[in-house]
Amino acid sequence: MFHFKKNIWLLFYLIVFIGSALLATAVYMKHQEILNETKSDQLYLTKIYHNHLNSLFSEHEILHNLIGNEYLKNPNFNSETFDAVLKLNPLLLDIWIFSKEGELQHSTLPGVAFPNLLQYKNTQQWFQETLNTNSMVIGRAYLLQSINKWILPIRKKIIDNNGKIVAVISTGIDLTMLHKQWREENNHQNTIQATLNNGAFRILRTNLTTEQYPHYYDNSLPSSTLFAQNITQLKARLTAKADSNSEPFIQEIKYLKTGKEIYTITYNERYRFWISAEMPYQLVLQKLYRHSFFYSVFYLLLIIIVFSLFHWIIKIEKSKTDELTYKASHDALTGLANRTIIKKHFHKLQKKAETPFALLYLDLDNFKSINDTFGHSYGDNILIEVTKRIRKSLATHKGIVARYSGDEFVIFLESDNKEEIEKYSTLLLESISLPYLINHNTFKISSSIGIARFPDDACHIETLLSYADNSMYMAKKKKNHYLFFSKEVHHQLMRNIEIEQALHHAVMNDEISLVYQPQLDREQRLFGVEALVRWNSKKLGCVPPDRFIPIAEETGLMPKLGLYIMHKAMQEISELQTQEGLQFKLSINVSVRQFVQIDFIEKLMDACKKYMSGQIAITIEITESLFIESLETLLPLFHKMKANYISLSLDDFGTGYSSLSMLKEVPLDELKIDKSFVDHIAENSSDKAMVRSIISMGKNLGLLVLAEGVEDKEQVELLKEAGCDVFQGYYFSKPLSLKDLAAFAKNNKATNH
Repeated sequence: MFHFKKNIWLLFYLIVFIGSALLATAVYMKHQEILNETKSDQLYLTKIYHNHLNSLFSEHEILHNLIGNEYLKNPNFNSETFDAVLKLNPLLLDIWIFSKEGELQHSTLPGVAFPNLLQYKNTQQWFQETLNTNSMVIGRAYLLQSINKWILPIRKKIIDNNGKIVAVISTGIDLTMLHKQWREENNHQNTIQATLNNGAFRILRTNLTTEQYPHYYDNSLPSSTLFAQNITQLKARLTAKADSNSEPFIQEIKYLKTGKEIYTITYNERYRFWISAEMPYQLVLQKLYRHSFFYSVFYLLLIIIVFSLFHWIIKIEKSKTDELTYKASHDALTGLANRTIIKKHFHKLQKKAETPFALLYLDLDNFKSINDTFGHSYGDNILIEVTKRIRKSLATHKGIVARYSGDEFVIFLESDNKEEIEKYSTLLLESISLPYLINHNTFKISSSIGIARFPDDACHIETLLSYADNSMYMAKKKKNHYLFFSKEVHHQLMRNIEIEQALHHAVMNDEISLVYQPQLDREQRLFGVEALVRWNSKKLGCVPPDRFIPIAEETGLMPKLGLYIMHKAMQEISELQTQEGLQFKLSINVSVRQFVQIDFIEKLMDACKKYMSGQIAITIEITESLFIESLETLLPLFHKMKANYISLSLDDFGTGYSSLSMLKEVPLDELKIDKSFVDHIAENSSDKAMVRSIISMGKNLGLLVLAEGVEDKEQVELLKEAGCDVFQGYYFSKPLSLKDLAAFAKNNKATNH
């Protein structure tokens, strides 16, 4: 025991030493990484801004040449040319023509006044330079008092065929606009600065407010130096870099008056300006401190954990090894092997001449509701009983079961006989669906099973589990059902995933549209329309509603989609009725998920206030599945709708959960007979009797009765005879676009209601 403890602590000290060395190495490497990243960002920014200015000045040089040529042809040319150029370049404040004596001759800006450029201190040096050189000259930035604008002047002389200077073109870049453009760039905490050839005057600098312009643009830097270095020497170094095929940029870290700085600088020979990016070195250290703090905390936690772990190992010694091994591979509640055994068992079967088997992925249906309603103790007891039934089912079959997670089990059934697997699955579903007696309470619960076979479906355990899980997901739609994996199942699931992902962006991409199916009264006048959604995906093409609506419901996208449909339908119909002077009601389907949202009524009221023109009447269609929710919770919402003159229609009546007592309590306005009853009303006496009963019941309750899915004249006559009020279906019209609906409404004059 003594030697064991001694060796353990020696190992601990070794870990501490190695950890400390690794921590120091990690901090050093992180420092280098941050520094290199900062330099790389700075070099990139310098290049970007250099290229931006070079391009800007190049454009101005071309512009000066063009205007100079035009001026030589016609000194009195129309200013419309200037106006056209100014419109194309938002940074260009104005274009001026000066005499060689420095006096303004032409400007498009009203009220602009310039001092004599040969006499004004801010322009004298650079105007004289313009007269002395054939190149374009970038001048010192200054405030043009007459228009209260900071400008960056760019000048070039105009020479006639005899070499005589006839005028000077000057363009002014609006520094405020240029600063605005630069502020929109992410400079990674760098300050970008451009200075004239001698380095004394700044022509541009980022991170400035308008109030700071005079300080930075009116005051010069120490001439002939940049970053405490001689400009001539800097140019020589840049030239040497260019000659050696290196990038002509200098990157250094220097101690300046303001502190230690990282800077990158380059020089533009063509337009004679310097561009640099600088950043305090302290920012690099701040990033390093943050990372070092987390590294240190992680290291200390690791040391504490290792210390605690070693102390624990010494304490429990070998007596707990078997117990830990068992707990690691078995579920504490059911005593079943857990998911760690799955790979081991798979490899074991492979060693036995690749024994074929079926992998069954079983999940209990709606098990969460038992936990939520009765508590986890009831759920645990049911899981224990389910485990017993699965074990019993395997008594006559060769296989094992493992608890994969909460209410999911994985069964290895060593058989390649599909009929045997089907029979076993059927019996297992029946067994699990038998009642459970827990603490004098009886529960019924079903399960769903997905089945994947080795080696027919896949040869890797991860793939088999995935396929079985996918099949179980599809089987769960029917409940108490099993499903073998197939390519069709896989493709359907992948298609559903594609639809779900595309649906997230459908509204944003304007892919959702609406059509409207007319509803006619007994005299075949337009009574109302039902808004129906259509989705033409850019990626998937036309996706039918019966495909994407259930997916939207399952994934929680329906409230957002439903709100969009509600707003769009109200807006389109309100505009149509106002433009055409029509009056008919608008029916909008609302899903269960959307209706039970806390703020649904508020959103509905907001939409009505926004779009209702005074002519439009709104009917909200709900389905009988809504009555699964507590009626006490829903009734106040129904009454609030009624109080705001919004009608309530019960859609697909006869196919869901409603009862006569519910119909009596719910303040309905309309009863909508489901298409399944109307389809065979002419030849099926039971359907005919059912429709008559529904219409009679609706009439007795004072409700408007509407039949949907009407497709031939005989159905119309039978429904009229039975007392139906309103009809909807392809016999009268298919769903129409807004334009076609306008024409239909004119031909079938709307009913006033």
